[in-house]
Amino acid sequence: MDSFDIARLAGVSRKTVQRVLNNSSQVKPETREKVLRIMEEHRYEPNAAARRLSARKSHTIGLFIVQDASKYTLHTDDLFFGAVIGTLISRCATHGYNTLVTLLDIADPEPLFSMYRQKSIDGGIIVSWSDLREVVARMREAGYEVGVFDEGYFRNPPADVPVPHLDNYRSAGEAARYLIGLGHKRLAIVTGDMDNDTARERYRGFADALRKHGLPLGADAVYYGRFTEEDGERAVEHWLGMGRLPEALFCSNDLMAYGALKALARNRIPVPEAVSVVGFDDLLISQYTHPPLTTMKVPRVEMAVQVADRLIARLEKRGEEEAGREVFMATLVERSSCAPAGSNDKNRQK
Repeated sequence: MDSFDIARLAGVSRKTVQRVLNNSSQVKPETREKVLRIMEEHRYEPNAAARRLSARKSHTIGLFIVQDASKYTLHTDDLFFGAVIGTLISRCATHGYNTLVTLLDIADPEPLFSMYRQKSIDGGIIVSWSDLREVVARMREAGYEVGVFDEGYFRNPPADVPVPHLDNYRSAGEAARYLIGLGHKRLAIVTGDMDNDTARERYRGFADALRKHGLPLGADAVYYGRFTEEDGERAVEHWLGMGRLPEALFCSNDLMAYGALKALARNRIPVPEAVSVVGFDDLLISQYTHPPLTTMKVPRVEMAVQVADRLIARLEKRGEEEAGREVFMATLVERSSCAPAGSNDKNRQK
């Protein structure tokens, strides 16, 4: 049975039935009572999609995975973003919202705007490594509600755009203090893309922590990467070629740490006996590397929950403070890729 049948039995129009479902004040009390009674007698379950349409809300969040095909490919099974995407979908469902997942390229963001214009979605969440400041500014000028996961280019995001904040500076400093606590003196870093605030803050936090302990980070102890596995490999080969392999190496993400481990193994340099290695992210595979990787765990799930909660609070005209705006910290996960200084001096390169 559908709303047409209810309208026929009640002797009213289908539009009147829709008004009853939407609790409209335009329906006379006696008519409302009659329609509701017939619904109850026939155990009528209104179609949720139809109700949302009549209320001019889709109860759908657009989940936009925006990549830059000229630089990288970001799929839903990405090692870092896979857990984020799954959490966003689950959290939106908890609030009663469906998610419509769309893969876009930064070179052509127009399909994103089209979905808003067609009212296919109530709001959107963007997941990306790209610089989205211009796109987000256009969205807000058009009055579209949007959240962003990844603050790499949003160190100071607009107040009306939910973006979870990870304290990369303090988190990287914690990695440095851990290695210093193991007694290491010759430390080095493989940075991420320095156009990205995330990479800059991790470099700055690591370097400042070393400086405070009387271990200034020399230019020859910095390898500028772009967050790829190949960067970790190239960094190790670079230092080996210079004859200046560090005692301890901090990689600004786990992918670069995997590359470093691969290059060290290829050159038969034992980890952690000769070199201690720390990553950043704690991807699932990090516990299965050889040796298992010590890393800074990013609370991706909690961050994804926050951005979804804040966006939906805005859509439902509730205070965002209810959804929480805490600053997140990465936490050290100690595994087997680090050891105290001097664990195997004969393997260390002088």
